[in-house]
Amino acid sequence: MKKKDEAPMKRYHQISLKEREEIHLAYQNGQSMRQISIKLGRNVSSISREIKRNSCQTIGYSADRADKFAKDRANKNILKIEKYPKLKTYIIERLKEDKWLPQAISGVLRLGKNDLPGISHESIYQFIYSKEGQKRKLYQHLMYKRPQRQAKFSRTKRYKVPESKRITARPEEIDKRTVFGHAEGDLTFFAGSQSSNIITTMERVSRIVKIAKNPNKTSISTSMKLSKICKDMRYKSLTVDNGSEFTNYGAIELSGCEVYFCNPHSPWEKGSIERMHVFLHKFIPKKTNINDITAEKLQWAEDKLNNLPRKCLDYLTPKMLYDKLLKQGSVALET
Repeated sequence: MKKKDEAPMKRYHQISLKEREEIHLAYQNGQSMRQISIKLGRNVSSISREIKRNSCQTIGYSADRADKFAKDRANKNILKIEKYPKLKTYIIERLKEDKWLPQAISGVLRLGKNDLPGISHESIYQFIYSKEGQKRKLYQHLMYKRPQRQAKFSRTKRYKVPESKRITARPEEIDKRTVFGHAEGDLTFFAGSQSSNIITTMERVSRIVKIAKNPNKTSISTSMKLSKICKDMRYKSLTVDNGSEFTNYGAIELSGCEVYFCNPHSPWEKGSIERMHVFLHKFIPKKTNINDITAEKLQWAEDKLNNLPRKCLDYLTPKMLYDKLLKQGSVALET
């Protein structure tokens, strides 16, 4: 039941400058917030919020100042692209016609050669995934064409690597691939689970591959699997990225295998295994449900990879070269 002095309910709209002038005058004359709300036909909480948000300590509530404060707040929520139509047109053209990445668009604009304001790549991504961007399907012009943006902090937390474990501390013989027994390791994921994965390793000289199913991506499970692989394959070192799944590297080193970490966001530093994943996914596509990948299927894929003639090996297969080097007692391949 309505109270007698309650303002009639109506659809909410932003408080205008004229209303702010009435609020200012009434408030200066000592009227209560409820009296002001009845006079303007607004909820008393709207009046209270208006006065609290737009007052300052020196002069209190002023209509002009309150209007400016409100507009400044509203402008903060408007994407920069919306304020500059020519900038919006330029960004859309670069995305659709030239297939530029947001980082490239932002970088070129910063050079100041287009008579257009600069803008961050993050703001461009926000526009791409805004209502207008979704309507235009601008995401289809990105590298991965995701209709929904990934969560900003969804990536695995990077491990702070000790200096002695960085790839820059890795012996030169590993970089040059002159000594047999040094490998690269990684995880690759399939459909059906965001945790279960396949552990992959590749020896850098022979390119011999070893793959195994891993029930989850915790550091304990990952280190246990890798420790067994390193021991079975007689690896002397293993280079991985600095994701949290490899933080338990001490357990891997108990097998006698030294662990080194790539720099953040630098997958090319273990390029051999990154390229190997492309071949692996030809035999077991990424869309395969990981629950359907049996041990037999993994062994079949591993055998396919290890019996694939490689140009970089003078068309020997990794298995042939691995067996040869193992028989020689892991001697150096001096050139």
